[in-house]
Amino acid sequence: MKSGPQMYGEHLERLRKAITMEKTDRPPIVLNAAAFCCKYGGGKLADLVSRVEYGHACIIKGMLRLGDGEVDATELNNEYPPVLGSIFLSRIRVPGRDLPDDEIWQIDEQGLMTEEDYDTIIRHGWGSFLADYYRSRLDGVEREYEHLAQHADKLAQMYTDAGIVTLAPIMALPPFGAISGGRGIPRFMRDLHRIPDKVQAVFDVIQHETVETMRQQIRDSRPLAVFIGGAREAGDFLTYKMFDRFAWPYFKELVEAAVAEGAFAYLHLDMCWDRFLDYFKELPKGKCIFSPDGTTDIFKAGQVLKGHMCFMGDVPASMLTLGTPDEVYAYSLRLI
Repeated sequence: MKSGPQMYGEHLERLRKAITMEKTDRPPIVLNAAAFCCKYGGGKLADLVSRVEYGHACIIKGMLRLGDGEVDATELNNEYPPVLGSIFLSRIRVPGRDLPDDEIWQIDEQGLMTEEDYDTIIRHGWGSFLADYYRSRLDGVEREYEHLAQHADKLAQMYTDAGIVTLAPIMALPPFGAISGGRGIPRFMRDLHRIPDKVQAVFDVIQHETVETMRQQIRDSRPLAVFIGGAREAGDFLTYKMFDRFAWPYFKELVEAAVAEGAFAYLHLDMCWDRFLDYFKELPKGKCIFSPDGTTDIFKAGQVLKGHMCFMGDVPASMLTLGTPDEVYAYSLRLI
């Protein structure tokens, strides 16, 4: 049986080849399945809240149960539900506190950000605004980040020792998601039409700080890839004109900056991006992972982007929940 470091090296090489579209012995397996793997490894979802290292030990155990040495990577190595809502400037209900021990965490999006907050961000910056927002409106979530930071190095080492690569330990998100969550979708969509210049000014402030922070994080830790996500920018929320102004320039800049610093870009794409697939041909070739959920037509994306970037996914959650093993197998084979 191979050691963890031996498996880690093999998995990392397989991932690099897949991302750069070289031939591999098999497609890499990358899981974003913390909740499932925690329970499959003998834990409860509440363990990810109250016993962070134990909860992640259960995740790793669950991954190894799926096939020792078969899982190449995890999307993240620091899943900690109490901080997830803050990504969207929202509170979150977590198992073991607000919910039963084995119920999945739930973002509680209430639109806590006011229109006056736009001016505060423009005057004082994004970081300063976030610090006050976390303290005054998100029940002191900064303490949760501090708690997670105490475990960060240990968690990263646990996955490495098990031979499991962390695909994207750094997250850099365009401004659209955070502000749409903070304002709430109805108010935010009105803002885009009523005060577009102010929204863009806020986006520019956020983007500048996000890019500089991401660049420094890449230099400090040299990750394989950076998690760059998008959701509400796509789907049926925006016209092409709005997409060209408020979404794509920020997304593209983050990708190009990450690649310039030597990292790959992991494009975590929720909702349907079918209308915007051609845009992705503008991104650096052989440097990105196109990872949609079940709403984007991955086969259409394959036709548009074949030879330009690699693909990750996509077995729909509905199929994993309601389909038979044979259906899942046949669909996975079709993807490969």
